[in-house]
Amino acid sequence: MALVRLLAALPLAPLRGLVALAQQLERQSEQERERELAQLQADLLELELSRDGGEMRQEDLDAKEAELLRRVGALAGGAPPAGAATGDEE
Repeated sequence: MALVRLLAALPLAPLRGLVALAQQLERQSEQERERELAQLQADLLELELSRDGGEMRQEDLDAKEAELLRRVGALAGGAPPAGAATGDEE
């Protein structure tokens, strides 16, 4: 009986392998996304420290902050975070 069950399931083996591969790729993608978000958060913190230390001009800080927030928004699903500078404010 086990042999019959094994033979019946054999045609599905490639599909199971494909599903396992897709799950592994999804896990790796999520890990990479989390690493990128962590790096962006570190970059934003460094930018804040530069702002507090007066190390950069305000215009340069604003431009870099807008770029970092745009990248965070893209990673987080396409929408910029609430209160994020879009560069349209005057």
